[in-house]
Amino acid sequence: MKATFLTPPPLDDKPAAERIFGCNYGIYPTPNVFILIMAAILKQCGFIVKIEDFPVMGLGKTDFVEYLKADESDIYIFYTVFLSKKTDILAREIIRGQRENAKFIFLSTEATSCPEDFVADDSVVIRGEPDDTLRELAPRFVAGGDLADVLGLSYLCDGKVIHTASRPIIVDLDSLPFPDRTLIDSSKYHNPKLSHLPYTAIMTSRGCSYRCYYCVPNSLDFAREIEFKSNSEGERKPPVRCRSARSVLAEIKEIKAQGYKSFFILDDLFPWDKQRTLDIMAGLKGLDMEWCCLARANHLLNEDVVRAMAEAGCAFVAIGVESFNQEILDYIRKDIKVEMIYQAVGNLKKYGIEPELNILIGSCPLETEETIEHTVNEAIKLDVDYVLISVCTPFPHTEFNKIAKEKGWMVESNYRAIDPIKQSFISYPHLAKNDLERILKRSYLKFYFRPKYLWKRLRGVRSPRDLFNKIKAAFSILRN
Repeated sequence: MKATFLTPPPLDDKPAAERIFGCNYGIYPTPNVFILIMAAILKQCGFIVKIEDFPVMGLGKTDFVEYLKADESDIYIFYTVFLSKKTDILAREIIRGQRENAKFIFLSTEATSCPEDFVADDSVVIRGEPDDTLRELAPRFVAGGDLADVLGLSYLCDGKVIHTASRPIIVDLDSLPFPDRTLIDSSKYHNPKLSHLPYTAIMTSRGCSYRCYYCVPNSLDFAREIEFKSNSEGERKPPVRCRSARSVLAEIKEIKAQGYKSFFILDDLFPWDKQRTLDIMAGLKGLDMEWCCLARANHLLNEDVVRAMAEAGCAFVAIGVESFNQEILDYIRKDIKVEMIYQAVGNLKKYGIEPELNILIGSCPLETEETIEHTVNEAIKLDVDYVLISVCTPFPHTEFNKIAKEKGWMVESNYRAIDPIKQSFISYPHLAKNDLERILKRSYLKFYFRPKYLWKRLRGVRSPRDLFNKIKAAFSILRN
């Protein structure tokens, strides 16, 4: 039995979608560990597994068609996010033209959100958290067996779409295999904020318990959340699950042995529990690994934690700042105080960790051109090296989507795929779509093209490869 996890080249006249977070087009390539975990599961089931990522390999449609002529996979698995839906469906049509007996599995956010758009006689959808469902489904699907008792599945039977009952979320994440990184070429991946190569990514927890009304977590967590909410009352989120410090450290030691020198922790929030974080940091100390993570400002207020992270090799932390206006933060239910942002950034800089500030503009009707300018100016005053500025987007299955529809803030009645670091899907009476896009572009230019900033970044370049990666990432952000 042969299975291929397939990321086709873009087929919709747009750039390749980034699939780990699933809400923008690729800025820099990071290994999709969610796929690598599932690949390890299928290998345990006896499958011969491949991972084919055409955008990362720099290959296009012609290469894709030529590849299919020689390929003999029984199943093609698509990790489909909002921005990749059209491309993945077109790729299935191309495969059908080459391999009439092929079967297809779609999973992740877009497939979970609207499985009816993907199911067919040769195609099924895994909804929500995919790992255990894939383990049970794949051998049976290849053999043509009955799928009726496979939980978390949508499929077509006698022309009717069948949705089986949801699968319970995984309680023990330590039970999952480590991602199988032997299936990818590590030289194709980099992160401009980490200078040590080779580079990879890891996952140490799933879920987020906070209530930001616009939030789109990483794509695996969002698929997990969409499916969970479909079976729960109100907007209750699935509980957070964390791997043990022992399991996390075992994986890090494995990637160290494999030659990796840096990694990105993809969790929506890494330092959940103080003691668990300190235990992981104690095990990391001395391994000489460079790494980065995502965190909320209120989880970076304890200096013992931040100091331990620095001593364990943490190079930068991305913080969801969104705005420096307290009324806006309260409106969007961020549940932090502006003062926490300053304190968190101060703690990180004190111990030599670079903060990245993620800013959302247009997140509510309280936003004005003046509040956006204030937020960008505050980021400049904090003298950080990186900001990522996006227009807040009403993604499906967020409360912001529901409110924006009711209030008439969306530029179209239903969401369609856009790139929020370039485009706005929101238009307020006092702050129209074109205004937000103009302000977005101006904000990037204001932050990144200051002479003081440019000189600082040039002085910090460690090698020609480091310079190349930073320039490539900058052009990705500023394209068009």
